[in-house]
Amino acid sequence: MQYKACVFGNPVEQSKSPFIHETFAKQCDVDFEYVKQSPEIKDFLNSASEFLSAAQVVGANITVPFKEQAFSFVDELSLQAKRAGAVNTFIKKDGKVIGENTDGIGLVQDLRRNGVILKDARVLLIGAGGAAKGALPALIDADVGAVQIYNRTENRAKDLVEYAESYCAEKLSLYDGVSKYDLIINATTLSLSAKLPALPDSIYANSPVCYDMVYLNKPTVFMTHAESLGCLCIDGLGMLVGQAAESFYYWFDKRPDVEPVLRLLRSAL
Repeated sequence: MQYKACVFGNPVEQSKSPFIHETFAKQCDVDFEYVKQSPEIKDFLNSASEFLSAAQVVGANITVPFKEQAFSFVDELSLQAKRAGAVNTFIKKDGKVIGENTDGIGLVQDLRRNGVILKDARVLLIGAGGAAKGALPALIDADVGAVQIYNRTENRAKDLVEYAESYCAEKLSLYDGVSKYDLIINATTLSLSAKLPALPDSIYANSPVCYDMVYLNKPTVFMTHAESLGCLCIDGLGMLVGQAAESFYYWFDKRPDVEPVLRLLRSAL
């Protein structure tokens, strides 16, 4: 039987998920079709139900703006999805739809792939939306030392700190303007509009590794600025491939090699 999955998003035309998953399938010798669906927000739940009802479907990926709806749609939630408050992967198993979140795992794997030491690291997480919420559980699981949250709207940062308190314990706090960092993660989409987070250059004083979840065909403005201040910078392309690989593993119990896929995507940017 040919297996099938899709990515739900709106817009979704630019998604690289079909290429990534079809390349994984070739690596792992799986007969697999991966498509895109872009329903209107009000139609997402019906579209998801219809798609998942087909016998050959193993699951789906979910991107903006459907992750919160996906959270309430599933029969069961994984621990990561519960802690993130959002779902980016549907997994069909034993007649149920399980909600998973692989974003944070993809981030942590990419950081480690780039040689970043996470144990006891002091982290500044910029942003308090879905991307930040997805990253936080995996960072805590990676045994970072502390995470501070900065958001342009401080109340949203406070909400995230409160939401995550149950599993972050004493490691999580608001940005204080004085701490030094080993790792700064830009979990906003500001780089897509060539804007910098409204933070002082003092955050780069310790020459932290700087990670931008956005990826472009050139270094983002956040990366360029941080590099000018002596920081090592990484973009989010590896996170994209890593979170997809984790989804593929949940569907087929086969772990694909991300390196050749990442090289192909990088050369095509």
